Amino acid sequence: MMNASCCRRSRARPEIGLLLIGCALLCQPAWAFGVLTPQQLQRLLQVVEKKGSRTTVPPVVAAMLKFEPPQLSPSIKQAAFVDEEGTKHGFAPLNDGSGFFMFRSAPSFGQSVYHVDSNLNLVKAAHSFERDRMVTLPDDQGKKELTEELARWSRVLSPAGPVTKPPTFKDPPPASAKP
Repeated sequence: MMNASCCRRSRARPEIGLLLIGCALLCQPAWAFGVLTPQQLQRLLQVVEKKGSRTTVPPVVAAMLKFEPPQLSPSIKQAAFVDEEGTKHGFAPLNDGSGFFMFRSAPSFGQSVYHVDSNLNLVKAAHSFERDRMVTLPDDQGKKELTEELARWSRVLSPAGPVTKPPTFKDPPPASAKP
């Protein structure tokens, strides 16, 4: 009711304020999941459950990302894929249901790891270059990288499947493909 009284004081109609509050509440799930839709997240969790493999998170990574023992013990079940550039991407729900562990790893890039809450918001991120120690990423850099990582997973989980490059022709393209 405080909102309605504020609207009356500013001579605005209280219905508009209530409508805006209602829209904000209804729209929250759309932005809370970043670039992964709730349906894509459910699909990914099903893939992890049916086809995932067990793995352990190295202690240095667990410490950097501030994981608690119940989240990772004794192991977590993950799904992973390798993209067209040779980068490996992984996703694992935490054992206590509080969120997810995500990573991407490539020889030329190093490894980025993410602790993500149950709404796919960044908790903590870290990065290591080949043979270098792991360092915590600043929040803005971690959020940027996580958004990119979620976009990759979204493409893989889209109904049409992963985005692929057009085929390259060793021979001249067929006559129907010429402009």
